[in-house]
Amino acid sequence: MLALLAAGCATPPMAIPVGAPQREVSARLGTPSSVYPPATPSTGARWEYDTGRWGQKTWMVDFGADDRVVAVSQAMTMHHFFEIRTGVDDMAAIRREFGNPVRIVAYPMAGLTSWEYPYKENPISNSLMSVEFDAAGLVRRVESGPDPLFDVDGGGRGRK
Repeated sequence: MLALLAAGCATPPMAIPVGAPQREVSARLGTPSSVYPPATPSTGARWEYDTGRWGQKTWMVDFGADDRVVAVSQAMTMHHFFEIRTGVDDMAAIRREFGNPVRIVAYPMAGLTSWEYPYKENPISNSLMSVEFDAAGLVRRVESGPDPLFDVDGGGRGRK
């Protein structure tokens, strides 16, 4: 599995403290977009909160076996995308680390399926990360580029 971001990373504006019980997280943030089961018997669930006007932020709240927060991390960062292991990580690992993709595109001639994740590469670059999987569901390629949603020359087509 991919390594988790350190608990000391940036926290969402709601600032969920380490040690908070699940009921407090639910009361402050609402229902998560997705809930992932424990990664190991000694850990708890992971809750996904995808936020941001353009889908560029996804907060992951990790719980311990005691259902208390152990870490809150921003999934959509270049540093985190660099941790993807080609030929090792599969669709389940990517979904658990980055959440639900904004779009899934099939490339049948190449035998690949791409999951697209918008993110802010730096304060001014709106980017789109494509994680491509083979037929077995293993990561074969990871590629970043400008997010076409913000492509002025292309008419800002947006996502479909």
